[in-house]
Amino acid sequence: MPTSLPFTAKEIDVDKATKPIRERIEWCDIWITNADREDFPRVLLIGDSIARGYFGGVEESLRGKANCARLTTSRCICDAVFFDELILVLRQYRFRIIHSNNGLHGQGYTEAQYRKYFPRFLETLRQYSQGAQLIWASTTPVRNHAALEEFSETTERMKQRNLIAREFVAKAGVPVNDLFGLVLDHPEYYSQDGVHFNAKGIAAQTQQVSQYILKYLTGVESAAPADKPGH
Repeated sequence: MPTSLPFTAKEIDVDKATKPIRERIEWCDIWITNADREDFPRVLLIGDSIARGYFGGVEESLRGKANCARLTTSRCICDAVFFDELILVLRQYRFRIIHSNNGLHGQGYTEAQYRKYFPRFLETLRQYSQGAQLIWASTTPVRNHAALEEFSETTERMKQRNLIAREFVAKAGVPVNDLFGLVLDHPEYYSQDGVHFNAKGIAAQTQQVSQYILKYLTGVESAAPADKPGH
Protein backbone atom coordinates (compact mmCIF):
# COMPACT_ATOMS: atom_id res chain seq x y z
CA MET A 1 0.00 0.00 0.00
CA PRO A 2 1.30 3.52 -0.74
CA THR A 3 2.83 5.37 2.21
CA SER A 4 0.73 8.46 1.48
CA LEU A 5 -2.84 9.04 0.37
CA PRO A 6 -4.29 11.74 -1.93
CA PHE A 7 -5.72 13.80 0.96
CA THR A 8 -4.69 15.08 4.36
CA ALA A 9 -6.18 14.61 7.81
CA LYS A 10 -6.98 18.33 7.97
CA GLU A 11 -9.13 18.04 4.85
CA ILE A 12 -11.20 15.15 6.16
CA ASP A 13 -11.96 15.94 9.80
CA VAL A 14 -15.40 14.77 10.87
CA ASP A 15 -17.64 17.74 11.59
CA LYS A 16 -18.30 17.15 15.29
CA ALA A 17 -20.78 20.01 15.32
CA THR A 18 -23.08 17.94 13.11
CA LYS A 19 -25.63 15.96 15.12
CA PRO A 20 -25.16 12.22 14.40
CA ILE A 21 -28.03 10.30 12.85
CA ARG A 22 -28.80 7.39 15.16
CA GLU A 23 -30.51 4.10 14.42
CA ARG A 24 -33.02 2.62 16.85
CA ILE A 25 -30.37 0.25 18.18
CA GLU A 26 -26.66 1.11 18.14
CA TRP A 27 -24.12 -1.59 18.91
CA CYS A 28 -20.43 -2.42 18.77
CA ASP A 29 -18.84 -5.86 19.07
CA ILE A 30 -15.06 -6.12 19.54
CA TRP A 31 -13.62 -9.63 19.68
CA ILE A 32 -9.89 -10.40 19.95
CA THR A 33 -8.94 -14.08 19.89
CA ASN A 34 -5.60 -15.07 21.49
CA ALA A 35 -5.03 -11.53 22.72
CA ASP A 36 -2.34 -12.88 25.05
CA ARG A 37 -0.33 -14.58 22.29
CA GLU A 38 2.04 -13.47 19.54
CA ASP A 39 2.56 -16.84 17.86
CA PHE A 40 0.83 -15.90 14.56
CA PRO A 41 0.20 -12.66 12.70
CA ARG A 42 -3.03 -10.87 13.58
CA VAL A 43 -5.88 -10.31 11.14
CA LEU A 44 -8.68 -7.80 11.78
CA LEU A 45 -12.12 -7.99 10.15
CA ILE A 46 -14.04 -4.70 10.22
CA GLY A 47 -17.69 -4.58 9.27
CA ASP A 48 -21.21 -5.05 10.61
CA SER A 49 -23.44 -8.07 11.24
CA ILE A 50 -22.55 -9.45 7.79
CA ALA A 51 -18.87 -9.61 8.76
CA ARG A 52 -19.82 -11.00 12.16
CA GLY A 53 -21.66 -13.77 10.32
CA TYR A 54 -18.62 -15.01 8.40
CA PHE A 55 -16.04 -14.21 11.10
CA GLY A 56 -16.26 -17.60 12.82
CA GLY A 57 -15.72 -19.49 9.59
CA VAL A 58 -12.80 -17.29 8.57
CA GLU A 59 -11.21 -17.70 11.99
CA GLU A 60 -11.50 -21.47 11.71
CA SER A 61 -10.11 -21.42 8.16
CA LEU A 62 -7.08 -19.42 9.32
CA ARG A 63 -6.45 -21.49 12.43
CA GLY A 64 -2.73 -22.19 12.73
CA LYS A 65 -1.93 -19.35 10.32
CA ALA A 66 -3.31 -16.20 11.97
CA ASN A 67 -4.96 -14.91 15.12
CA CYS A 68 -8.24 -13.27 14.13
CA ALA A 69 -10.08 -10.31 15.58
CA ARG A 70 -13.20 -8.39 14.64
CA LEU A 71 -14.61 -4.90 15.01
CA THR A 72 -18.26 -5.13 13.98
CA THR A 73 -20.47 -2.12 14.57
CA SER A 74 -23.67 -0.35 13.56
CA ARG A 75 -21.77 2.91 13.14
CA CYS A 76 -21.39 4.41 9.69
CA ILE A 77 -18.14 6.13 8.68
CA CYS A 78 -20.13 9.39 8.73
CA ASP A 79 -20.43 9.05 12.53
CA ALA A 80 -17.49 10.33 14.57
CA VAL A 81 -18.03 7.54 17.12
CA PHE A 82 -17.03 5.00 14.47
CA PHE A 83 -13.52 6.43 14.52
CA ASP A 84 -13.38 6.23 18.31
CA GLU A 85 -14.18 2.52 18.05
CA LEU A 86 -11.69 1.97 15.24
CA ILE A 87 -8.80 3.77 16.92
CA LEU A 88 -9.53 1.97 20.20
CA VAL A 89 -8.76 -1.36 18.52
CA LEU A 90 -5.87 -0.23 16.31
CA ARG A 91 -4.01 1.35 19.23
CA GLN A 92 -4.00 -1.90 21.20
CA TYR A 93 -2.86 -4.44 18.61
CA ARG A 94 -0.72 -4.67 15.53
CA PHE A 95 -2.38 -6.38 12.59
CA ARG A 96 -0.74 -7.88 9.53
CA ILE A 97 -3.96 -7.64 7.49
CA ILE A 98 -7.12 -5.54 7.90
CA HIS A 99 -10.14 -6.66 5.87
CA SER A 100 -12.83 -3.99 6.10
CA ASN A 101 -16.29 -2.97 4.99
CA ASN A 102 -18.68 -0.17 5.93
CA GLY A 103 -21.78 0.95 4.04
CA LEU A 104 -24.87 -1.05 4.92
CA HIS A 105 -25.69 0.99 8.03
CA GLY A 106 -26.11 4.75 8.18
CA GLN A 107 -29.03 4.96 5.76
CA GLY A 108 -29.86 8.36 7.23
CA TYR A 109 -26.68 9.76 5.70
CA THR A 110 -26.48 10.71 2.05
CA GLU A 111 -24.02 9.31 -0.47
CA ALA A 112 -22.47 12.79 -0.60
CA GLN A 113 -21.72 12.49 3.11
CA TYR A 114 -20.39 8.98 2.61
CA ARG A 115 -18.05 10.32 -0.07
CA LYS A 116 -16.95 13.14 2.22
CA TYR A 117 -15.94 10.84 5.07
CA PHE A 118 -14.61 7.80 3.25
CA PRO A 119 -11.14 9.40 2.87
CA ARG A 120 -10.97 9.86 6.62
CA PHE A 121 -11.61 6.17 7.07
CA LEU A 122 -8.63 5.31 4.86
CA GLU A 123 -6.48 7.98 6.47
CA THR A 124 -7.26 6.64 9.95
CA LEU A 125 -6.33 3.12 8.87
CA ARG A 126 -3.09 4.39 7.36
CA GLN A 127 -2.23 6.40 10.47
CA TYR A 128 -2.97 3.75 13.10
CA SER A 129 -2.57 0.38 11.40
CA GLN A 130 1.24 0.26 11.65
CA GLY A 131 1.70 -0.79 8.06
CA ALA A 132 -1.02 -3.46 7.80
CA GLN A 133 -2.06 -4.70 4.37
CA LEU A 134 -5.54 -3.29 3.77
CA ILE A 135 -8.32 -5.09 1.89
CA TRP A 136 -11.68 -3.45 1.12
CA ALA A 137 -14.81 -5.62 0.85
CA SER A 138 -17.75 -4.33 -1.17
CA THR A 139 -21.13 -4.06 0.57
CA THR A 140 -23.60 -6.83 -0.25
CA PRO A 141 -26.98 -6.27 -1.98
CA VAL A 142 -30.26 -6.12 -0.06
CA ARG A 143 -33.22 -8.19 -1.24
CA ASN A 144 -36.96 -7.86 -0.83
CA HIS A 145 -37.81 -9.93 2.23
CA ALA A 146 -41.20 -10.81 0.75
CA ALA A 147 -39.65 -12.01 -2.52
CA LEU A 148 -35.96 -12.82 -2.27
CA GLU A 149 -35.60 -13.01 -6.05
CA GLU A 150 -36.11 -9.24 -6.11
CA PHE A 151 -33.68 -6.56 -4.91
CA SER A 152 -34.73 -3.92 -2.43
CA GLU A 153 -34.36 -0.27 -3.49
CA THR A 154 -31.63 -0.10 -0.85
CA THR A 155 -29.41 -2.08 -3.22
CA GLU A 156 -29.14 0.96 -5.50
CA ARG A 157 -27.64 2.89 -2.59
CA MET A 158 -25.24 0.04 -1.92
CA LYS A 159 -24.12 0.20 -5.55
CA GLN A 160 -23.46 3.92 -5.23
CA ARG A 161 -21.51 3.50 -2.00
CA ASN A 162 -19.49 0.67 -3.50
CA LEU A 163 -18.55 2.88 -6.45
CA ILE A 164 -17.52 5.69 -4.11
CA ALA A 165 -15.41 3.30 -2.06
CA ARG A 166 -13.77 1.84 -5.18
CA GLU A 167 -12.76 5.30 -6.32
CA PHE A 168 -10.84 6.01 -3.13
CA VAL A 169 -9.36 2.57 -2.52
CA ALA A 170 -8.10 2.46 -6.11
CA LYS A 171 -6.22 5.72 -5.54
CA ALA A 172 -4.77 4.29 -2.34
CA GLY A 173 -3.74 0.98 -3.96
CA VAL A 174 -6.07 -1.09 -1.76
CA PRO A 175 -7.39 -4.34 -3.30
CA VAL A 176 -11.13 -5.06 -3.38
CA ASN A 177 -12.82 -8.28 -2.29
CA ASP A 178 -16.05 -8.19 -4.29
CA LEU A 179 -18.60 -9.69 -1.92
CA PHE A 180 -21.35 -7.79 -3.77
CA GLY A 181 -20.56 -9.72 -6.93
CA LEU A 182 -20.20 -12.98 -5.03
CA VAL A 183 -23.82 -13.01 -3.83
CA LEU A 184 -25.45 -10.91 -6.59
CA ASP A 185 -27.00 -13.83 -8.50
CA HIS A 186 -27.70 -16.03 -5.50
CA PRO A 187 -30.99 -15.31 -3.70
CA GLU A 188 -30.66 -18.77 -2.19
CA TYR A 189 -27.79 -17.42 -0.07
CA TYR A 190 -30.09 -15.07 1.86
CA SER A 191 -32.05 -15.46 5.06
CA GLN A 192 -35.69 -14.41 5.03
CA ASP A 193 -35.00 -10.79 6.07
CA GLY A 194 -33.26 -10.14 2.73
CA VAL A 195 -30.24 -8.57 4.43
CA HIS A 196 -28.41 -11.34 6.24
CA PHE A 197 -27.26 -14.72 4.97
CA ASN A 198 -28.09 -18.32 5.65
CA ALA A 199 -25.52 -21.08 6.19
CA LYS A 200 -24.91 -21.47 2.45
CA GLY A 201 -24.33 -17.75 1.94
CA ILE A 202 -22.09 -17.48 4.97
CA ALA A 203 -20.04 -20.43 3.73
CA ALA A 204 -19.54 -18.77 0.33
CA GLN A 205 -18.41 -15.52 1.95
CA THR A 206 -16.19 -17.36 4.40
CA GLN A 207 -14.39 -19.09 1.57
CA GLN A 208 -13.80 -15.92 -0.44
CA VAL A 209 -12.76 -13.77 2.53
CA SER A 210 -10.36 -16.49 3.69
CA GLN A 211 -8.84 -16.72 0.20
CA TYR A 212 -8.22 -12.99 0.05
CA ILE A 213 -6.63 -12.90 3.47
CA LEU A 214 -4.44 -15.92 2.72
CA LYS A 215 -3.31 -14.28 -0.52
CA TYR A 216 -1.73 -11.42 1.37
CA LEU A 217 -0.77 -13.47 4.40
CA THR A 218 1.31 -15.85 2.32
CA GLY A 219 2.17 -13.61 -0.62
CA VAL A 220 0.70 -16.06 -3.12
CA GLU A 221 -0.88 -13.80 -5.72
CA SER A 222 -2.99 -16.54 -7.30
CA ALA A 223 -4.72 -17.55 -4.08
CA ALA A 224 -7.63 -15.07 -4.36
CA PRO A 225 -10.30 -14.99 -7.06
CA ALA A 226 -10.12 -12.26 -9.67
CA ASP A 227 -11.79 -8.97 -8.75
CA LYS A 228 -14.91 -8.09 -10.75
CA PRO A 229 -15.00 -4.36 -11.57
CA GLY A 230 -18.22 -2.40 -11.38
CA HIS A 231 -19.65 -3.43 -7.99
